[in-house]
Amino acid sequence: MSDYIKEALSLYGITNAETTLLRHNENLTYRIDSEEKSFCLRMKNPVSGFDLSVFNDDSGTFLRGELELIRALKDKTDIPVQMPIETLTGDVLARLSDGTLVSLLSWIDGVPLNKEERTEQMLISVGQTFAKLRTTAESSPNLSTFSRFSYNQELVERLIVKANQGVEYLSQESIQSITRALNTVSSIMDEMDSREEKLIAHADPGFGNMIWTGKGVGLIDWSLAGYAHSYMDLGGLMGATSNRDEQKLLLSGWESIRGKINRRYLDAYFALALLLFVCCQYSRSKEWDEWFPAALKRWQDTIFDPLSSGCIIPCIL
Repeated sequence: MSDYIKEALSLYGITNAETTLLRHNENLTYRIDSEEKSFCLRMKNPVSGFDLSVFNDDSGTFLRGELELIRALKDKTDIPVQMPIETLTGDVLARLSDGTLVSLLSWIDGVPLNKEERTEQMLISVGQTFAKLRTTAESSPNLSTFSRFSYNQELVERLIVKANQGVEYLSQESIQSITRALNTVSSIMDEMDSREEKLIAHADPGFGNMIWTGKGVGLIDWSLAGYAHSYMDLGGLMGATSNRDEQKLLLSGWESIRGKINRRYLDAYFALALLLFVCCQYSRSKEWDEWFPAALKRWQDTIFDPLSSGCIIPCIL
């Protein structure tokens, strides 16, 4: 066990633990097993090239906001979430001697949906879970009080700036395609503002962030959660799988609670999920040279350009 993990665990009074690295994205995330209990340890140390500067991220404030949000969700919903564990001094947020921010969460027993054969019941339940989250947000004003990201027109403007700074990594054709699509997303956001509020959304609905408990779907990793229109999570869900039958089941779960969707709004937020990925991580394209150039060209042809041309995105549903 590394010294920095030992230091982190000591803040919670945990010794003699087994650690397993789970993933490294915006956080270093570990499973901790100690005295027949399991926890999730997160250390704020983004992988090289994962640039969240477009969010104007004040890491300490936003991490505390995430942990407070999770506590509120536990009270307001029946969605299984990982509860923050307090340090020996009674805080939910810790800081190592080198300044690294640390949090410890409870463990949800179950199977991540990216490692399980997904059934019709599971997929419908996923759609319903995110629909219930949105419905709860609409009826719970206190869920709009936490320091979290905002997925709004100002963010889109920063993404446009970020795209135009990517000349070392992106072709001019790609930059123009991305910029047109982002401008279209912003216009659709303007239209949606007159119809609904921007409320809390998970904003990272990949199957790796969903745990099948046997009875329902737990949601983990709220580190990108923020305030957005209702289609933020639904659009992201369409990107969780390329299987159109799975997409239709996810959508049917959502519509069973929220009603019929607006396809143009869905397409905008499906595209936004990919636009965020490209703009925040294009500096990693050189290490992804085996797949990224071809994928980006495919996204331009089947997602970004159709959206900005007013057409239905052809690669989903």
